[in-house]
Amino acid sequence: MKRDIQKLAQQEYDLLIVGGGVYGAACAWDASLRGLKVALLERADFGWATSSNSAKIAHSGSRYLQHADFKRMRESIRERSLIADIAPHLIDQQPYMFPIYGHGIKGLETMTLYFSIYDLFSIDCRRKKDPARCVPNSRIISREEVLRIMPGIKSEGLTGGMVWSEGQMHNTERLTLSRILSAHERGAEVANYMEVTEFIKSENAVIGVEAKDLVSGQTIVVRAKTILNTTGPWAAKTLNLSGEKFKSYGIHGSKAFSLITRPLSKEHALVISHKPIYDDEYAIVNKKSNLSFAIPWRGHSLVGSLHLPCDDDPDKVSISEDEIQTYINLINEGYPSAKLCREDVLHVLWGIIPADKKGSAAPRKHYFILDHLKEDGLEGFISIVGVKYTTARDVAQKAIDLVWRKLKRVPVKCRTQDTPVWGGDIEYMNTFMEEAVAKEADQLSAEVIRHLVRTYGSAYSKVLAYLDENPVWKEVIPNSNIIQAEVIYAVREQMAEKLVDVVLRRTDLGTLGYPGMEPLRLCAQLMAEELDWNEARIEAELSEVAKSYIIRPNIEILCHQ
Repeated sequence: MKRDIQKLAQQEYDLLIVGGGVYGAACAWDASLRGLKVALLERADFGWATSSNSAKIAHSGSRYLQHADFKRMRESIRERSLIADIAPHLIDQQPYMFPIYGHGIKGLETMTLYFSIYDLFSIDCRRKKDPARCVPNSRIISREEVLRIMPGIKSEGLTGGMVWSEGQMHNTERLTLSRILSAHERGAEVANYMEVTEFIKSENAVIGVEAKDLVSGQTIVVRAKTILNTTGPWAAKTLNLSGEKFKSYGIHGSKAFSLITRPLSKEHALVISHKPIYDDEYAIVNKKSNLSFAIPWRGHSLVGSLHLPCDDDPDKVSISEDEIQTYINLINEGYPSAKLCREDVLHVLWGIIPADKKGSAAPRKHYFILDHLKEDGLEGFISIVGVKYTTARDVAQKAIDLVWRKLKRVPVKCRTQDTPVWGGDIEYMNTFMEEAVAKEADQLSAEVIRHLVRTYGSAYSKVLAYLDENPVWKEVIPNSNIIQAEVIYAVREQMAEKLVDVVLRRTDLGTLGYPGMEPLRLCAQLMAEELDWNEARIEAELSEVAKSYIIRPNIEILCHQ
């Protein structure tokens, strides 16, 4: 996959997608798989914003039972299952544990009924040919087992616990990228660092965009029969580029963030009840609390998520130290034995998601697809406001169905539900992993091979092929399982233009926190040789990576070592 800016300017597309996050990627994959001529432009890197900073959960929708929203729960169950089908290397089953108290809303009888309904709705998730893809039934555990899993929890009134499974993503960034790679293999033209600056109109129709290549500085025009706005928090700002006076559509922001901390548990994700930050007015029962999850993730805990009101310009939003400390305090209030302090927080993942209403922290419950011909009299223009990473494929299917109708062509059936994404062509996950480890044992450690398979799936050998050019590239980057060949591969084959692209989205080098100067400088040197960077550019890239992290107070990152 290589950037070809001239080709983008030389032809008209059936569909131009503006925005390369999870929704744009899912739409590009769906449309190209159905045979449409597709282009996708992203102003930064693919999946660089909210899509990269989720809590890494493929939600089952179990919490929607409190709203009696069975339709939405079933959608979530199905889409989580489909991720395991089409990208088995990127997802595992993660057990969660919810403490049960007394006989009320959080009591044994209520929870048993609650999860019996959930198990019934997800029964097909246990009928998989590959055991690694199967979702186990929920189950009740004893009071003693709860105290072993969550020592120090309030024991008064504790009668036991409920254990169920959610999908745990190894790397949400790679799933977004895999959909883009899949689309490109099917003929889609994609480019990162392409900023759309203006929409081109003819009478009442949008027929293309003017876009600036932020790598070369060149400005081009890309023409298309239909244009899809999938810019997430920037949806309203993107609409303004058309020069039209659009409605507000009730698009408001909620700032969501999660913390990566020292490990709080070994096997189970812990459900922590704490003081509510917002009221869920749609819930049938007022629980008088919000839930956070402390999820085992790569030897640490991923604690999330806290939602705060946010109607600011997305380009100006940040997370403050006070907000981080507020969340730490809430976790300690709900689970005093955690004893978290600011120094325990290695990294903060944050993004802006749609809010329920203006000034609210509560996340929006339902996505919507805007046909701007019906809404605003503007033909050829569609916007998506999505709410969940897990269900992006389903929303994309509905959006591309609308594109077909606008093109007035005989529609082609969606196939993304049963077509593996790039790297996902694996029949039995555990067998594939064992065979890969055995096959490469003479040149790489089992830990490195497992990492490669978990990152690239069935395509991991494409990375190893680079070792024929330079055997030195099999050496690991310090303090990681990442080999140097991955950096080269990211630049040559996966459109990595900046060091931060490699550190945070092509590999998992920096996903647990700032990785340190030694591994970063080695990566920068490898990229410099590929992209002809001088020393000043290397220092600038190192500085940009450092600015991507919310650094703990009194901790200084030195870029010049």
